[in-house]
Amino acid sequence: MSGQLQIRRLVKSFGGVQAIKGIDLTFAQGELIGLIGPNGSGKTTLLNIIGGYYNATSGDVLLDGQRCDGKSPVQLARAGIGRSFQVTKVFKRLTLMENMLVGALAVPGTSRKAAEERARAVLETLLLTRLADQPASSLSGGQAKLLEFGRIMMLSPRVVLLDEPFGGVHPDLKRFMYDKIREWNASGVTIILVSHDMGSIFGLCRRVVALSYGEIIADGLPEAVKADPAVLEAYLGDNHAA
Repeated sequence: MSGQLQIRRLVKSFGGVQAIKGIDLTFAQGELIGLIGPNGSGKTTLLNIIGGYYNATSGDVLLDGQRCDGKSPVQLARAGIGRSFQVTKVFKRLTLMENMLVGALAVPGTSRKAAEERARAVLETLLLTRLADQPASSLSGGQAKLLEFGRIMMLSPRVVLLDEPFGGVHPDLKRFMYDKIREWNASGVTIILVSHDMGSIFGLCRRVVALSYGEIIADGLPEAVKADPAVLEAYLGDNHAA
């Protein structure tokens, strides 16, 4: 099966512990996929391999048919893979505008004028324009996550990896983030969403992949995965699942 992003026989070990156990996954362009599983199931490890933060022990990751495993996060960002993190990573001493320009100006051939124009447009879509000249340290937790969204958008990614983007976010802002994710996805961007907020997973995603102990235990439509006995057992244990 071909796809925009392919994961083949992927294994990741930390010492004697296998965090990812030979999984195969294929994601088509424009999919919005939820990645779920209990703590320690391998979700963030998988994103870290796709994004270049970990090297796989074995197996392949292909983007548009070309191997991308083993490349650095910078190389993969230039290739079209964007990434957010569980703990929001912004440059707190820099202004929002400066944060937006950091990644954009690292792309060869980008002029500062063009980058600033794009940054203003992105900040406007995220309702952050009035804060453009404020230090990122002045933002709320939810606003900082929006700024992280904006920095990813500056790179015009084709694949976006979102790791717990809704943690600690006010419900109103969370709904706004839902809208931005849907707009992003509607433009053709492939999104892999990791979240313990099951409402966001089942409200946004048209496909859900469940992991447990580094293995895929379910992959399909949200309602089917939600009712899968293996998924219930992984989350609730044998007695509750029964």
